[in-house]
Amino acid sequence: MLSDFPILKTSRLILRAIHISDAQLVHRNLSDYQTIIYSNTVEPPSLEKVQKMIEKWQQGFTKQQVIRWGITIKGEDAIIGSCGYKKIIKNHRRAEIGYEIFAEYRRQGIISEALNAIIQFGFKVIELTLIEATVNCNNLASISLLNKLGFIEEGVLREYEFQQDKFTDLKLFSLRQKDLYNV
Repeated sequence: MLSDFPILKTSRLILRAIHISDAQLVHRNLSDYQTIIYSNTVEPPSLEKVQKMIEKWQQGFTKQQVIRWGITIKGEDAIIGSCGYKKIIKNHRRAEIGYEIFAEYRRQGIISEALNAIIQFGFKVIELTLIEATVNCNNLASISLLNKLGFIEEGVLREYEFQQDKFTDLKLFSLRQKDLYNV
């Protein structure tokens, strides 16, 4: 698949590898209240846990199972969010997408721009045929974003994750390569 970590560029963004030196910014992002309430954590992760998470992302890339990009504004190197693929299943040509961004950069089209880039990369370079996303049923902003990007709601995964001290339903979305490219 890939030997070097791919750097993606859009009109406003550069998506690059996340390094241990980015841990403080990743920690800040994952400690945001809006990020926490829709994740499977009860409290912000420690800086040490974030460092281990970054190491796992790096190991996952080496194993060709994960690609997690840091989102940066062109001309600036500081990460303002991240996005990428987890659970890349090469023999089934599918993966699950995930993303988050600092509060002050929300609703500016940045995540949409970043996701468009990684979706194209997923279909054209990784040769995925299906991209999935799971979203907390109450995360209306994320649901709206996925709809805007062309994802189709497949259904509800009942009591799928343990979030905020209770089991939570998640909506499953998918985007097929042929939906975008009429393959």
